[in-house]
Amino acid sequence: MLAWHLGMRYLRKRRTAWLALAAITLTVAVPVLVLGIMQGFVDITRKQVRANEADLTIEPSFASTGLSDGPEQRHDVLAVPGVATVAPFVSTYSILTPTASSGDSRQNLPCLVDAIDWQADAAMGRIAPAVLHPAPVMDLHAPPLRAAQRGSGFLTPLWRDDLVLSGMDLVAGLCGAPAPLPPRLRPNPGLVVGRELAYSNWLRPGELVQLVVPNGSGGTTGRIIAEISDTIGTGVYEVDRYAGLLPLPLGQRLADLAARGSHGARVSGYRVGLLAGASIATVQAQLREATGERVTTWMERRGNLVKSMEIQRNIIGLVMIAIQVIAVFIVYAVFSTMVAEKRHDIGVLLGIGATRRDIANAFLLAGLAACILGGLLGWAFGWLLLALINPFTRATGIALFPQDVLYTPDAPISWNPLIPVIFIGIMSCVGLLAVLLPAWRASRIDPIDILREGG
Repeated sequence: MLAWHLGMRYLRKRRTAWLALAAITLTVAVPVLVLGIMQGFVDITRKQVRANEADLTIEPSFASTGLSDGPEQRHDVLAVPGVATVAPFVSTYSILTPTASSGDSRQNLPCLVDAIDWQADAAMGRIAPAVLHPAPVMDLHAPPLRAAQRGSGFLTPLWRDDLVLSGMDLVAGLCGAPAPLPPRLRPNPGLVVGRELAYSNWLRPGELVQLVVPNGSGGTTGRIIAEISDTIGTGVYEVDRYAGLLPLPLGQRLADLAARGSHGARVSGYRVGLLAGASIATVQAQLREATGERVTTWMERRGNLVKSMEIQRNIIGLVMIAIQVIAVFIVYAVFSTMVAEKRHDIGVLLGIGATRRDIANAFLLAGLAACILGGLLGWAFGWLLLALINPFTRATGIALFPQDVLYTPDAPISWNPLIPVIFIGIMSCVGLLAVLLPAWRASRIDPIDILREGG
């Protein structure tokens, strides 16, 4: 009880102790601020990459011309326990050329064509309404394209007009009174391009483009003319920079995987969505056994981006820990000064019966209390700064984290309490180590020497 009373008294009454408290507060607040932002970027990157991939993907085990596709093959995949949805896809690299851009710098743009069954992918959750129709500009806060400026997924405005005219023609025929209709143009298939592909190359919905897949010997595997019907923003810069979505039959034709003669249609693979609670590892093993093909998880396909962010976070975390370790010298200096200032009082206490253990514990408890109190203040201060970052950016127009680099309009913030708890724990250990030597010196003071000095 005496040790606790003395420790709290020294902590409250000595201004030098406030310096240690301030140092501890800052060495906790800074890591909470920095790691809160870094973890926020890790979380949003993981979320965006995860949303752009299926739980599992089935692809050919060896270099081949794809997998056979049909109701029977899809049923076999769905029959595996834990599988909820299956979506076939064709993935191929293509050269995209705007047909009206002869002689300009937009010719021969790289494009990664992802031909999909729209309904199957939407059922899997890969094509959420929130990622559709972004404006092809760098301002990620910009409102989505208006309906008059775009199509609806693969459905181009010209296709919509054609469907309306077809409906009117059908109704007029049923009524026996043909109606005079305007001439009808042949619509082109729709191509949905990534926001960044559209932005960086001045592509806009309604523009005609040519897609060509070279065969490596001077010819082509496939060639189609399509109209940019819509835009998509996955939130992953390296995906949106090259993404082009096509209807599955067109992708099969482009990659030479369409049905021909006795050969049925083929696909590059299947995306597989799992039931809630299903084990990815278990279903992965079962699909490998059932299909005999290569089955990869979303993390294995695009995990490098997430892992690179995690490595950066870990490096920053080590730097923050090093900063906290440096604080040992501040705490040590403060408590050493406190022992020197209170040397006479300590000698008197020892002279009237206080034990050396009480004196040592008084300084250790003061150090521990300073670390915990300073850590809690640092936690609060760090989270306050995190809460103010995005309002400050919007109010001042100063982009602390440019969206064209990290591809997010606001700094993502992680409010994970584990981060401040870890750094408070580290600071408490560092603080106790720093106080250990001053506490031992205080307990070794000789009361006789103090009385002689006073005489």
